[in-house]
Amino acid sequence: MQIVETYEQKEIFLNYWNTESCIIFPIWVDLEKHPLNNELSFLYIRFRDDETDQGSYKMDWILPFKHNDCEHLEIDLSSSTQNKKVYNKKGLMQMNLKIQKMYDFQLDYFTKNNSLPLLESFTEGLTNFYSKLGLRVDLGNSISIMRWGSVLQGVTDQYVDTHEIDFTDSWVDDRLIPTLSRVEQIGLRVVQKKFIDKWPSAEKQLKDDIVFTEYNPYTVTSRPSNRHGGVNYGALNKNDGTREIIIPRENKIFLQLDYDAYHVRIIGKMINYELPKTSAHQWLADMYGCDYDESKSRTFQIIYGGVSIIDKRIPFFAKVDEYIQTMYKEVLTLGYVETPIGKRRIPLEYIENHNAQKVFNYLLQATETELNIEIIRKLHEAGIETMCLYSYDAFLFEYDNYGSSDEAKQIKEIIESFGFPVKASWGTDYSKL
Repeated sequence: MQIVETYEQKEIFLNYWNTESCIIFPIWVDLEKHPLNNELSFLYIRFRDDETDQGSYKMDWILPFKHNDCEHLEIDLSSSTQNKKVYNKKGLMQMNLKIQKMYDFQLDYFTKNNSLPLLESFTEGLTNFYSKLGLRVDLGNSISIMRWGSVLQGVTDQYVDTHEIDFTDSWVDDRLIPTLSRVEQIGLRVVQKKFIDKWPSAEKQLKDDIVFTEYNPYTVTSRPSNRHGGVNYGALNKNDGTREIIIPRENKIFLQLDYDAYHVRIIGKMINYELPKTSAHQWLADMYGCDYDESKSRTFQIIYGGVSIIDKRIPFFAKVDEYIQTMYKEVLTLGYVETPIGKRRIPLEYIENHNAQKVFNYLLQATETELNIEIIRKLHEAGIETMCLYSYDAFLFEYDNYGSSDEAKQIKEIIESFGFPVKASWGTDYSKL
């Protein structure tokens, strides 16, 4: 294992970098902070023995960025077009190193070996390892960097080299992760004192008055959770003042667009059933013979609990049940359920105690995720980079307080482009929407 510390080593390293496939582990200066509020300490890089997708490795390198014992050597990492397996691709993308052809090997481990401890808590595992050895967690000098490198070498030997990982594009790798990376880069502005009072252990996550959220796509359906530093940004309490902590930047207000009865309408698309342009929940309430709130609760129970004989009297749910039963028979034959946009295959073995309703629910959440990511990509392609939070059926934007309504109309048109109507709300903090 070598550390790139001299110009001679730099040239040798670049020769490998430009001609060989490799594995990359990025390690940040602070293992607990978000990459966007952090600095890279080093990259651990293991090169392949040949240019094919299989084979052993012949050289391990440490490429330092924060190194007390030598001057940082400027190295252009955009020059290589060789395949790279990357741990935490989303975080490394945020470092603006312009590395090409990165593949997140966590995805492959999750989909094929989802019990591997590598994915359970990589950073925590490394920290615990050092604690047991009594070594100081210091990422700045040669001795510490080499010690960390030896641990990463062991992780690579145990978990990476022993499993075949395909260098193939996938919807999650090629579209989901880059899209979530761009959303995270916007950050959320907070009232600093209120934030610290509410989450004192998360104070180190502040960069002035900005915090960065972190979307986790490593779930069976790839529906991302969103928590970082002990704060669950995907489920902030609506009733205890917590949301007042989230505020827009200067001269901005919040614009939020929520889908109306999102899952009901996604199901409508799946079963080719035309729903009304007006409120779907009110439409169902009229059929149930109850009020709006009771209708939402009853619909949720049907969608996730199953369609009863009584429910089948409503034509919509009769067709839903028919779809679920037909779909499940096909899935039992195939051994997996396939998502409509990303063509991702979710094996039945990943759905514990599966039945028709449960498989349908997994498919529904996966479909929701794919639709949302495609919508966010459309926003980015249109040059709209002001969305600061995405939470399943709602999109939160910072909007110019003195601007025209043209951008708001454009945002609404894009979010409704798959045929799902939204309702818009405005506010001066996240609780006033």
